[in-house]
Amino acid sequence: MTNFQEAATEIVDQHLATRLISAGDPPGLHETVVDLVTEAFPQHVEALMGHQLDSLTHPSGTQWPDAYLADESAAEDALQQAAAGLRVALAQAGQMSGNAQIFEHKTAARLRDDPRAALRAELARVPRPLTRPQILEWSLDPAPWFTESRGEPGVWSPVGFESVAGQRRLPDGVEALPRVSSGPHEGWVQIGFTERQLTPARRYPDEPARQIQIIVGLEAGGGRTPASPLPLAKAPWQLWTRPLRHLVPHLVDTGAAVRHISTTDQPFVALTDASATTLVNAPLPSYGLGLPHLVLAPAVSVIAALGLEPTEGVCGFSLSDAQGEALVGRQWRGHLVHDGNYRPLLPAIEGADLLIRPDLFARLHNFVGAARCHVGLRVVLKPTEQLSAISAKDDRNH
Repeated sequence: MTNFQEAATEIVDQHLATRLISAGDPPGLHETVVDLVTEAFPQHVEALMGHQLDSLTHPSGTQWPDAYLADESAAEDALQQAAAGLRVALAQAGQMSGNAQIFEHKTAARLRDDPRAALRAELARVPRPLTRPQILEWSLDPAPWFTESRGEPGVWSPVGFESVAGQRRLPDGVEALPRVSSGPHEGWVQIGFTERQLTPARRYPDEPARQIQIIVGLEAGGGRTPASPLPLAKAPWQLWTRPLRHLVPHLVDTGAAVRHISTTDQPFVALTDASATTLVNAPLPSYGLGLPHLVLAPAVSVIAALGLEPTEGVCGFSLSDAQGEALVGRQWRGHLVHDGNYRPLLPAIEGADLLIRPDLFARLHNFVGAARCHVGLRVVLKPTEQLSAISAKDDRNH
C-alpha cells in the first residue's frame, strides 16, 4: 500500500465518524487524527494488520474477521492523542474554552466509545423464542443451505414465504399480534418483531449466500397502504436508559402525545442507532464488536403517551411505570454455522422483539382507535446476486 493518507481517511471515517459528529466535529480534530493514523500506518499498522489477517482468515475467505484489528486500534489511539491537545489547539485558534476541567470532562464524554448498548443487549438476550404471528410460523425453521433447498440453483424461497410475499400489513390487524405463552412475561403482547436468518456463501463446494429479514411492527394509519416500505421509525437507543425529559424535553407532555397518536399515521416500533445495521438491505459493518444486528425500541410518542421511564437497576432493555415493568426488548442469536473458512462459527439467526404489558397495550389501542390500528410487515429475501455484490464490495473496501 502506498496511499497511506487515503487509507487513513477511510479508517477514521469508518470507525470514528459518529463519535466526531456527536462531539460537534471540533475544527481540526478530524484532520489531526487522519494525520496521526497516516504516520502510524507504515510504521506498524500495515504489518500488524497483515499478521492479524493471516492468523484470523483463510486466503480464500470472503468474511472480514469479527475482531479488534490494528486499523481500529490506530484510529482510537490517534483520537485520544489528538483530543488531549484539543483545548490548546482551540486556544491557539482564538477559541477560549473557560474552565479546563469542565471542557475536558465534556469532551471526553462526547468522544468516548460507549459500550453500554452492547452490554444492555447481552443482558437482554434470551433463548430464541417461538413467539411470532401465526402467518410467520414457517420462519421457525432457519434459512436452509443451498444444498438443502430442493437443489434449485439461483432462485429460492422457503416453504411458506408465498403467504406473505409482497404484503405490507398483516390481514388480521392487531388480532394477529401474538402473546407470550410462558416465562416472566407470560401474556404480554409482542408489538414488534424482527429476525434475520443468514447462511453465508461457501466454497468447495460453491454455495450462494441466503438471507431472510422479517420485520413486524404495530403502527397507526388509515386504510391505504403506508408509503414507507418498513413499519419502523428511528430513535436513539438511549430511550432505554435516559428519561424522555432529558432526551426530548419538548415531547414529554402526555396529553399532547395521546393526541398525536390518535391523529397521526406513524409506526410505534423504532429501529435504534445501537444497531449494527440501519437498513434492511445493508450489509453488516466490519466494526462494532458486540453490537447486535438490530435493536428495537418503542417510538417516542408511545413512551410519552404511556408515561414510561427507564427501569432502575441492572437490566437489559426495559421501561417501567408506577405498576412496575411495562415494556421490554429482547435479543437472541443462535443456530451457529460454519462458512467453510478458518474463523469462528456465525449465528445463522439474530433477532429482537418488543413486549408490552397487556393493560398498556389496551390503553395504546384505545388511543389509536380500532380502525387506525394495524400491524405492519416486511419480509425480504436477498437475491444471490445482491449478496455476491455486497461481499465483493466488502472485499474491495478492505
